[in-house]
Amino acid sequence: MIHEIFTSIQGEGPWIGERHIFVRFAGCDIKCRYCDTLNIAQFQQENSSSQFCRIQSATELNRYERIPNPVSAADLTMICTRFIIPGPSHPILSITGGEPLLHCTFLAQWLPNVRDTFRIYLETNGIHANAMQDIRDLIDVVSMDFKLPTATGLRPFWEEHKQFLSASRGRSLFVKSVVTGDTERGDIVTAAQILAGFDRSIPFILQPAGGHHAPGSAMLLEFQRTALALLEDVRIIPQAHKILELP
Repeated sequence: MIHEIFTSIQGEGPWIGERHIFVRFAGCDIKCRYCDTLNIAQFQQENSSSQFCRIQSATELNRYERIPNPVSAADLTMICTRFIIPGPSHPILSITGGEPLLHCTFLAQWLPNVRDTFRIYLETNGIHANAMQDIRDLIDVVSMDFKLPTATGLRPFWEEHKQFLSASRGRSLFVKSVVTGDTERGDIVTAAQILAGFDRSIPFILQPAGGHHAPGSAMLLEFQRTALALLEDVRIIPQAHKILELP
């Protein structure tokens, strides 16, 4: 079940500005209060959302078409191939969602067929260690979330995040945390301590939420200072695609 397929710049994290081909799998198993993505139950209830996959035109990027869900592996490969730009660059396929690791069985069957063509970039909420273990060797870059409970409004996922870090070992990895005006310093300390205990050189990205969830600039700088006492690389990076009004 695919929500949409499109091409744009990567708007988050240290690979910001790269041209990616995005495959947004449908549904997530958690619901962070700052997120506008439908969770699994909401997606299934929204018949108009679940029945069709939205696909950007390869030639006119402001035009879209719809095809029925579910999308077969062969059709998904064909669609993604449309967006390859001829030339020396190596196309990057961003597997995102929702939560793509909920579709681990499909990914394990599909990704081996496209790895020779695309570099595979996975965006995940970082709580599905077993699924990550199953497809780790098919992934090139892991964009892993640390879900800060005072930002998400959810329970802590610290143990799940620890397990996920171990399952991702050997992959190119960075960790991103969305920071809101409600985020507390203690969450930043806990996240930085977990990362430092695993590998203090892993980039830790503080991503400010937008709209009425946005944190103040002084808060962001203080959180960065706090994390830099424990980690080598802590960056504040907003969502560039939203600033540029891109998909």
